[in-house]
Order: sequence, then C-alpha cells, then structure tokens
Amino acid sequence: FRPGQFRTFSVPVPGEAEPVTRCYSLSESPAARNYYRVSVKRIAPPAGAPEGTPPGQSSDYFHNHLQIGSVIDVFAPSGSFCLEENSDRPIVLVAGGVGITPILSMLNWLIATRSNREIWLFYGVRNRAEHAMYDHLQQMAAQVRNLRIVVAYSRPTNKCRHKVDYHLRGHITEE
Repeated sequence: FRPGQFRTFSVPVPGEAEPVTRCYSLSESPAARNYYRVSVKRIAPPAGAPEGTPPGQSSDYFHNHLQIGSVIDVFAPSGSFCLEENSDRPIVLVAGGVGITPILSMLNWLIATRSNREIWLFYGVRNRAEHAMYDHLQQMAAQVRNLRIVVAYSRPTNKCRHKVDYHLRGHITEE
C-alpha cells in the first residue's frame, strides 16, 4: 500500500441483519510489510443521549468483539490521498482530530525510510484527552532530527500542559 491509503472493512455487527461497512485509514508505514494497522477511535454514545443509546457500531465491534484470530471481510488498500514518495522536497502535514491516521502512515513511512526531508506536522485537537497517538508523536519528535511537530489545542483543560502537551491555543491557521 501507499502511505495515506485506507482499507474498507465489512463488519458483522451483532444484532444487525447486514454487515456494517466502514473505511479506516492505514496508520502504519508501508515499510512494515508483514502487517496492516488501522487505528479505530472508540465512539461512545452521544453526550446527552437517552439511556441505552448504543455506541458507534463499527468502533464498538473493533474494540469489544474483534480478537486475535477473528475473521472479517477486508478490501484491498485504496485511496489517492497519498504521500509523494519519490521527492526530496520539504513536507508539511496538517491534521485535525482522528484525521491524523493517514498522516501517521505518511510520517511513519518517512521515518522508517530515514528520509532527509524537512518534515513539519501541524496537528489540531481539542485537548490532551483527545490527542491521538500522543506517546508515539512525542517519541518521534524527540528522536527524529528533521521533524518538527506543532500541536494546537482548541479547548485545553487545566490538566493540559502548555509547551509540553501542546504549543498553541486555538485552531491551526495559515499563520
């Protein structure tokens, strides 16, 4: 697969007559040729929903029912939102919330192939509680000399540490 692509899953959700179809971005480098990784955010019932409102069907299945050895239908990698792999030009990656997953594939590929490209990642999210792949990004920022990560929290809590967890308050802008 190419960095940035996704896979389509047909998930046999309990209680549903037909499988539920969802697309999830591949979040690992294509250099990891012996497996695929998708990162699925657990979707809880909506805030303020009546008692008994179910969580997200597909995410609930992935988190609570899928186990090692489970078999589900998965389609081949697809999608054209991909990193230009044969370039040495600097790269700017911009992501918001869970939209970071295809960007992670791109970033992980750049690092796995020891790219010398100047890499900037701008990531916007509400706060630390919703900061996807926090530890992974912190580790990469500390170890990869040509990577700069700028994180913006639009609603930091009093537990969010400025200049540790995030760099800017607000949203990612052109400035």
